Amino acid sequence: MSHETTSPFTRRQAVGMAGAAGAALLLSRVSGPDRLLESLGLSDAAQSQATSCVLIPDKTEGPFFVDEKLNRSDIRADPSDGSVQAGTPVSLTMVVVRADGNCAPVAGAVVDIWHANAAGKYSDVGSEGTSGKKYLRGLQVSDANGQVKFTTIFPGWYQGRAVHIHFKIRVVDGTSQTYEFTSQLFFEPSTASTIYGTGVYASRGNSTTPNARDGIYGSDGSKLVVALAPDGNGAYAGTFVAGVSGLPSSTGTANTVRAAIASTRFRRTKAGRRILRVSSTLAESVDVTARLSRSGTTIVRKAASLATGTRALELRVPLRTAGGRARLTVVYTDGAGLTKTIARTVTVPRKNLG
Repeated sequence: MSHETTSPFTRRQAVGMAGAAGAALLLSRVSGPDRLLESLGLSDAAQSQATSCVLIPDKTEGPFFVDEKLNRSDIRADPSDGSVQAGTPVSLTMVVVRADGNCAPVAGAVVDIWHANAAGKYSDVGSEGTSGKKYLRGLQVSDANGQVKFTTIFPGWYQGRAVHIHFKIRVVDGTSQTYEFTSQLFFEPSTASTIYGTGVYASRGNSTTPNARDGIYGSDGSKLVVALAPDGNGAYAGTFVAGVSGLPSSTGTANTVRAAIASTRFRRTKAGRRILRVSSTLAESVDVTARLSRSGTTIVRKAASLATGTRALELRVPLRTAGGRARLTVVYTDGAGLTKTIARTVTVPRKNLG
């Protein structure tokens, strides 16, 4: 159980204000009257592992939390240059529920995750030599099913710690107070050993600190282990359900930048120039930065301030750029300084050979 002080909260303040406390519960599985896990597609075997809410303590935040306010599902890229962290892909689903309310899903909860890269380094930490980088950090806001989804890589290990992912859950209540809970996810040793024997991890080998010898894992860390299953294509997927208690009877809408990509389309001018038109649907005025990159190198970048509605930004591809796949990263920043990052792969048309 953790206790935090209360503080006022409005949409125009940073997501990171700590708030009113309460107990927090974590569940490895939940099945309730609404059959939440069945609706999310979990197997009968997974659902049958537990049918009640299990109370466990929180875990330390650690020294490497940075409130980047990066609202994005895919956290592998560094928004500063578009480079993507190498490693085994992991699809992580987390579900936030009310442990003291029939395990009902919690909509509007802000869920942050952050962790080390394959080399064991965190982004945006001076002592790590990564100041200004923002890879492997991000937040999502839980939907009506209490669910958030992240695409990341399997974390690398570093001396003195078992492999882990940090997470933080924050909730806005109806009286402008917030609730905060912080903990860490761990992994089955066999899964870690298999992954660490392949790809970019192989040169470092297995973790030198297993779960059992990790001082933060402790005697109750087994309740924080998320099972990952291979998807047959070289990636892994897992679901973890986090239940919280002591929340207000209703939760407000969490802070998030109200912007989304509506469409992306290339066109070619009469002179043969290739132009990428990025259309966005905006429910508020934002500053937008769009970057097209390949192998971590920026091809073209453009920034603008856009008003509400459906607005477009055009990126002119340099004549020397070869056709092929490239990464588009769009960062929206609202008046409160909150950001939302959306990344997708696009195909640049071939150069005009005429």
